[in-house]
Amino acid sequence: MEKQETWAFVQSVEKKDSAKEEALRRRVLEAELRGYKEKCKLLIGYMNEAMGVIQKLGSEAQRTPRIEMMGKAMVAGLAHDLRNPLAVVQSCTQSCLEAGRLSRSVRKNLEMIRESSHKANSLLRQFLDFVKSGLNRQWMDVNELLLRAWDAARLDAKADRVALESRLSEDLPLLSADPEKLERVFINLFLNALRAVASGGTVTIQTRFLAPENCIRIEVIDDGPGIPASQRDRIFEPFFTTQKNGVGLGLFLCQSFIQNHQGEITVESGEKGGTKVTVKLPLLQESVGGEAKGPRY
Repeated sequence: MEKQETWAFVQSVEKKDSAKEEALRRRVLEAELRGYKEKCKLLIGYMNEAMGVIQKLGSEAQRTPRIEMMGKAMVAGLAHDLRNPLAVVQSCTQSCLEAGRLSRSVRKNLEMIRESSHKANSLLRQFLDFVKSGLNRQWMDVNELLLRAWDAARLDAKADRVALESRLSEDLPLLSADPEKLERVFINLFLNALRAVASGGTVTIQTRFLAPENCIRIEVIDDGPGIPASQRDRIFEPFFTTQKNGVGLGLFLCQSFIQNHQGEITVESGEKGGTKVTVKLPLLQESVGGEAKGPRY
């Protein structure tokens, strides 16, 4: 009897200690959670201030190139400084989520912080794209890039029930372009198309080589509700957006990147409704000593 009583006493003590440890662990996690919330509030505040400054500078930049240069330098410095604390928030939040058993409310708050930090990181990346210049041209297959961009966009949008209809020309010449920037362009266009179509909708990609214009034409067509005519002329303006949580830099950056490639991008209604985005990229004959730097086909 004495051994049984002793063993029962030991078990009760261990249970009490375990409960105390669990309660202490939860208090520590909740304290860390409050700290992360405050950091996220600060980051959001900084980014709202940055957007206000950029919008103001953007309207003044048309009057003087110097102001535009100063604005870009400010954006680059601010974005760089914000990425470091944001990385800490993302890392610590992930560590807490992997720590073990969490109450439902704590896990929900941590997941909200993680999602918000990912959105903030995406916004910072767009700001950095806004100030970057220059192209890293490489010879590339446009069809391969489009399919790669489609896969990335579909995963990001979690749109498994949207069908892709690809009409990719098999005789496209290779293109000398910056693959990273073009991939960003088409991921953005595909994301817009995926958000526009309902579950069970279709997005169509068409490519064709236009010999008279010596360019490659890419069309992205969705069967969504389309863009109202009153908004169509403004969609490439910086900070113009119809999305609830949008920033309005996506299509502006797409246009900038395409123009950097000496191409053009237009938006119109599709033949059967929806929206059709057309991108034309010229085949530039870059030469060194009179010889082409890469293959045409």
